[in-house]
Parts: sequence; C-alpha cells; structure tokens
Amino acid sequence: MPVSRGRKGKPKSKSKAKKHQAAPKRPSVADVMPGDLVFDPGPSPLGRLTSLMEPDRPAWFDVSIKIVLDQASVVLTARGPRELEQATVELLGAELHRALRDECRGLWFDWFFEELAEAAADRILDEAARQDDSWQAKQRLLYGLASIGSPGLRSLAENALARVQKGLPAGAQALQPEWLRLLPKITATGEVWEMHDVYGSRFGVIADFRYPGDTDPSVFLFDIDACEFVRLVSAGAFDDMAQAAAAWRELAGEAAANAQPSPVEMADRLYCLVHLELGEELLDGSEPRTVLDNWFRANRRHIDLADALRRRGMPLPQAKSLYHDLDTAQMAKHFAAWHLRRHGSTPDPEVAEVLAEIWLEGALPGTMHSASPHRARSRLDQLNEDFVDDPVVTGAKVLLPEWVRWHGEESGLPKNFIEGSVAVASGEHRPAGVATETDPSAG
Repeated sequence: MPVSRGRKGKPKSKSKAKKHQAAPKRPSVADVMPGDLVFDPGPSPLGRLTSLMEPDRPAWFDVSIKIVLDQASVVLTARGPRELEQATVELLGAELHRALRDECRGLWFDWFFEELAEAAADRILDEAARQDDSWQAKQRLLYGLASIGSPGLRSLAENALARVQKGLPAGAQALQPEWLRLLPKITATGEVWEMHDVYGSRFGVIADFRYPGDTDPSVFLFDIDACEFVRLVSAGAFDDMAQAAAAWRELAGEAAANAQPSPVEMADRLYCLVHLELGEELLDGSEPRTVLDNWFRANRRHIDLADALRRRGMPLPQAKSLYHDLDTAQMAKHFAAWHLRRHGSTPDPEVAEVLAEIWLEGALPGTMHSASPHRARSRLDQLNEDFVDDPVVTGAKVLLPEWVRWHGEESGLPKNFIEGSVAVASGEHRPAGVATETDPSAG
C-alpha cells in the first residue's frame, strides 16, 4: 500500500471482525479489498472434495444439527410457502447466532447447511422405516432449505429430497400440500425500490419476489450500512413495499424518518448491493439476530435479484476496488480551501492527506461526503488504533471534527445532524438519537 509523503507508514484500515475460518460464497471481498484485510477462507464443499487434507469438522455442527431437527415440528404449522420459509430461517438463524456467540473457529455456514440437509434426509428415512410420521417435519424443512439456499445449496437440499422419495410410505407424497413444490422456485420479478437516510450511507433496498402462480407474494428488504464496510445490518420478508419501507425507517431511526422508496430505473443506484459482503469474513459478533436468520436467504435473494435485473437489461454495475486509486489529493485540496475560508488558515497538507485517505477507503460511489456518526466514529477509532504516537496522526485526530463538518456542509446535511457527527468525531459521548454501531439502527 502507498506510504504518505515523508512518513514511515500511515493508518491502515482494520477489520474489527474476528478471524474466523469462513467459507467464501462470492469473490467480492478478495476482489475489492486489500490482501492484508482478507482473512483466510475456509473450505467450500468442492474445496473439501478436491483437497488432499480434510479440514477439522467443527464440533458445533452436531449440536446444532440435532437442535434444528429436533425442533423441526414447528414448520408443520405453516399454511403456505412463505410461512414455511420463515420458520426455516428462524430455526437456522438461532443456531448460527449461537455459534457466532459461543464459537471462535469453524464458522463454516455453507458446510453446516450441507450437513444439515444430509442429516435431515437420514432422519426422514429412519423415521419412515419405523412408521413414525415425524418424518414429515424434516421433509418440509428440506423444502424450506431449498427455498433459502443459494444455487449450490439449493441443489444439495433438492438432492436430499430426491434421495428420500423411495423410502417414504406408499402414497405419502400425494398427501402433502401442493404448495411445498413451489418453495425452491421462488424468483425475483425485477421490481426494486431504493431509499437511503439523510447521510446517504444507510440504504434500504426492497425487491419483489414471487412463487409460481403469484402464491404468497412478498418483498425482501436488504438493510445495508456502508459507513465502514458494506454490511447487512438487517433483512427480512414483508407483505409489500410500503410495509418494508416502514420497517426500514423504524430501524434506521431519525436520519431516515422522511425517506421514501422510489423505483430503481438505473442500476447505478444499487452499488450498495454490488459491494454488499454476505460472507463470514466480516462477522464480529455484534450482528443482530435478524442478520443470522436471513444469512442464507439474503444471499439467495441477492443472487436471484441480480439475475432478474440482468434479464431486464439492467445488470448491476461492475464491482470496483474501493481501496485503490483513490483521489486523495483533490479531496485534501478542497478541504484546505474550505478551512482557509472558515478559519483563515490552511491545515498541514500531510494531515489532510491522511484524513482523505482513511475517509475514502471503502467508500461507495456517491458517498464521498457522507458524514454519519458511524462513519465519523469508525475513522476516529482507526486513528486511535494506528500510530498513536505519530504527530501526523495526532494532528489528524485534532482536525477530524472540522473534516466531518466540511463533509456535512458539502452534502447539504441539516445542521443538527452535522453537529451530532462532529460531536462523535470529537470523541464525545453519542448524542441523543444517534445509534450505536452494534444497534441494528446504526447509521
């Protein structure tokens, strides 16, 4: 990474995530983040098949698989595909949340999904052979897994369903509701709406989804925070766009109180989806339960939506690095001009350059001037963690509040929101109405 003029080093972006062994789902992190920020990936199913050494199987798998299968009877109350899907995500989410909270290694969620599907099939065959009707709950769970799994995981669930067919009692399948077969076939229509908070770095993306025959229509909400890394902070299925938008405004708080969703007609409004990281690499244990409930479903819906937009001739923009080729000089220059007008002096050029560099690293297109409390706090934390005794970094910490003020004014942020962010940049306690990072309403 480049080194600032005349210095031995500069602050480097640091992930607050634990160094879990995680199984990658898409090449997004490695493609757009510096190599020293990407944690060692864990094994995918294909990777395990082609590897000469089998990785250690996480101990938490057995406990969690048993809990999910023992509690699978809850899916029998579902009256349609959407209710069954919701029951499935909550069953799995509880165990992913427990594993994230209690385990330090082996958070290989795709591998867990794979083994859960196989264990469900084994349990179905065993219970059917014993003429135990409880096999029906595990079969319905498999349909739920096929509804939320990404293409590869969906295939695993469907293969498990096919494997058990011959072991079921004669005529048993004919007694199951027809809507079960709809679950794996849910698709995005391509209708999508976007809304964002007053800072422009917290996004609500709402996409329409349908099962065949318009059964159980719903929308899926991606609640995305891009103040530091581009992360999912909440998600879920709702009846319609208006219900999802109201839920997002409540989550995002005062900064989103007046936000209204509008139809997306240009794909460049969806850079937050392009850079959304849905892998285990950035998990830090602060994630709310709704993120873990929707861990698999959000990834599936993300893929389905991208495919639908491509079919409509509106493909998502190409991902590009958010950490390289940053124009720090121009930003530092414009800030210096503002500082001269405001205070009658210009800041140390190297201090301004350091601020520009840490501010632009990881910033989505269109969020250059976003001055949310979360973003201010993350940059202050970075300066506090790196090169504590470096005089340039010390100067950057002193100047950060005015840096944040300048960005707020450049973006037209209302004064009360500017002052809240400036207070955070100054190291003061969080002002009333400003959410914390671990709160799902962080902005």
